[in-house]
Amino acid sequence: MIQWIAFKAFIKKVWVWTKTYWYVPLSALWMVVTWFFFRQKAASMVDNFKETRKAHKKEIDIINKAKEEEVKTINEKVDKHLKSVKESEDRFNTTHEALSKKEKERAEELKAKDNVTLANELRKMMGRSK
Repeated sequence: MIQWIAFKAFIKKVWVWTKTYWYVPLSALWMVVTWFFFRQKAASMVDNFKETRKAHKKEIDIINKAKEEEVKTINEKVDKHLKSVKESEDRFNTTHEALSKKEKERAEELKAKDNVTLANELRKMMGRSK
């Protein structure tokens, strides 16, 4: 009697599981029916799946290589740009230092002159003559 009650409980649990996951037994039944009627084609279907998988791997490898090349190209361009910016900054700093030296020399030269001479030079620069 206890075995009968345990069996009924087991059957109820199986029924609840089947109601919840009905697609699993249906898929298994469909696979068995398909295998029974299409045994000869099963091997070709498996081969087809294998070839599809190989083709998929090749495509993924091509995509990964293209991505790596693109990243490499971008990194090279960024490095080239940074090098160019650094060279420009170096040229600017060199030029700026040279101009600073010239400006200091000119300021010392102007300090040495008297006001009348400065006024005459300023008139010449402005295009006015007296």
